This record gives sequence, structure tokens and C-alpha cells, in this order.
Amino acid sequence: MKVCTRGAVAVATAVVLGVTGGGGSAFADDLDPHEIYERSAPATVHVLGKYGGGSGFIYNPDKGLIATAAHVVQGEPSLKVVVGDQQPVPVRVVGIDPCEDLAVLTFTSPQTGLKGLKFGESKALKAADRVVSLGYPDALGDNPTATKPAYTGGTVQNPSVSNAEPSTSLPRYPATVQHSAIVNPGNSGGPLLNANSEVVGINTLSATGGVQGQFYAISADHARPVLDTLAAGEKKNDPGWSLMGLDDPELSSNVAEEDQAAVDKIQKRLVAAGVEGVFVLYTQTNSPAFKAHLGGGDVVTGMKDAPVKSVAEVCDILQSSSPGESLPLQGVYTWDDPKENIKFGETWSADLVLGKGAGSGG
Repeated sequence: MKVCTRGAVAVATAVVLGVTGGGGSAFADDLDPHEIYERSAPATVHVLGKYGGGSGFIYNPDKGLIATAAHVVQGEPSLKVVVGDQQPVPVRVVGIDPCEDLAVLTFTSPQTGLKGLKFGESKALKAADRVVSLGYPDALGDNPTATKPAYTGGTVQNPSVSNAEPSTSLPRYPATVQHSAIVNPGNSGGPLLNANSEVVGINTLSATGGVQGQFYAISADHARPVLDTLAAGEKKNDPGWSLMGLDDPELSSNVAEEDQAAVDKIQKRLVAAGVEGVFVLYTQTNSPAFKAHLGGGDVVTGMKDAPVKSVAEVCDILQSSSPGESLPLQGVYTWDDPKENIKFGETWSADLVLGKGAGSGG
């Protein structure tokens, strides 16, 4: 099946409850909104891929390093970013960790005059502190490369949400900041800023399912050491596949339009039969997943002799595995092939051999 068209904000269908904020705490040395915007907008970039887009920010202008969310760039064959009013320029992925939902990009050619954002301490945040989200949300109109990021203000609702697992199609988020500064599709990967224009989070989640006004950013204190590792070239916990929970009601809408009816039928048959697992949207050529003969439409029900029914459970196994390790996989067939004696719903097995380089990528 073809690669899905993704929205650039992860959607949480179930959320962790947090403390609701009030009007926000302001101090004499806080910057006013215009100052925050003028300082931060030049370093906030629009990330453009073939299948989707999102946001990011330059955090090391000398080396041209850009932080963003992994789900914004994962599986994209090519990427560009827009900086300010400049034309889109090519970038490449330096390092990525889908299980942390973080990635580091860099420009493919040297750039001059770059501005960067500084990190603050997310541990210093308190409920009701003022925060700002910057990014490039999807919008009406015919200008896909808007030259200025959108500004939304809000407050911290809960400064420390631990181990959020919002959906079977998303990883577990070890440390997030819950806030009310609106995060729309396209905002993922953009910065969450404090009143001093410092990055205290990387926006990634928007709560739905009847819950309004709750948004989540990966805390800066958690993200910084991960970004350092990724900037060194590590591609961790990425066997070269894209997964969703088999029970996710949004599954069929994440594949190509011509495949949606078939995927919907597969999902309903397997769920009705009590099958739990993760659905493979696609695999990247020559990746460990590709070499294990996995492809779009496959369903994985077990890894390393343990059942898996969510992306978070898959990540738990990947994060505890070693480079070069062979992980036994179990799954069920999603098609019939009399010539190969394959029947829908019957089990299969394979070995996923993780890459021997840094992390578990290929």
C-alpha cells in the first residue's frame, strides 16, 4: 500500500488529566508578546515534505541544526524548510527516534544569517505560567509556504505529565508539558516558549475526543539530551517502518484513498476476530523491516515472544534491544493466496534484524 498522507500534529484520542490553568502568571521581567515573537519567529521554520509538513526550530545556528518532531519527517523521501521569507531549501535528517518523537535536521548546503533559539528549563515551569506556541498550522488559502509562523498564547496547565500514552498509534511520551497555547495540524515540531522567549517544550500532541484546550509539548529538559544524541548521527528505534494500532479508528484514513476501503475491511475482520496488534503502513527500502519482508498491509501481533498491541509496546521492546539483535516477529496474514497456501488471519513469523550502527536503524 502507498505511504499515507499525514497531518503534522499527533492527535491524542485519550489524554492524561492535568491541572487547569488560570489567567497566567506575569512578572516584571517578562517579555511582551511582540518581543517574544520578534525574537523567536526568525528561528522557527516551516518543514515541507512530499507527504506532509510541520514546524521546527533552529537551535544551533552555527551548525545549522533544526529540532522537530519525528512524525513530521519520518518516511519522507525528501525534505525542505522555509526560513523567514526565503525560498524553501533542502535539508536532511541527521538523526531520528520515532519512539521519542524527536528528530534533528540540518541544511544540505551552508546557510548564512541563521538565528537560533535557546533552551530554557522546563522544570522551572509552574501551573498558570504564560507560554507561547509558534509554528506553521494548516490554513485556508493558496499559500503553503507562509513566510511568518503563527503565534498562539496560553498558560501551563500541568508542567510535568509523565508517561502519557494517548493512543495505540503513538509512542509513550515520558515527559510532557500540558498547556493551552493552541497547537493545530502543522504546528508539530514547533517550539513552546516561556515568557523569556526560551524553548521549554517541543509541541507534538493535541487532545481530542471531547476534550478541548489541552495541548502537549515534549519537555525541553527531556528533549535536550535526546537531541544531542541525534545530532551525533544516531537513528534510534527506527527499523524503517511506520505503524498504527490495529484498533485505531483513524487507521484507514491514513492510507492512500484507493486503499482505504480494503484497509477498513481488513481492520473490521481482524478486530471482530479478537486480533490485537499493529498495522504496518509502509516500510522503507533496504531497511531492517524491508529485509524482514514486511510491507504495507502487514499486521504484527508479537515481538521478541511478547504480544504487542500498540506502538508504545513496540517501542518498549526496541528501546530494550541492542544493535544487531534479531527480534522474532509474529503476525497474521491479511490476504488469501491459495497458490502459497496463505489464508487470511493465519499466523506467520519472521526475524527483524536491527541495524548494527548507532541505535536500531538500518
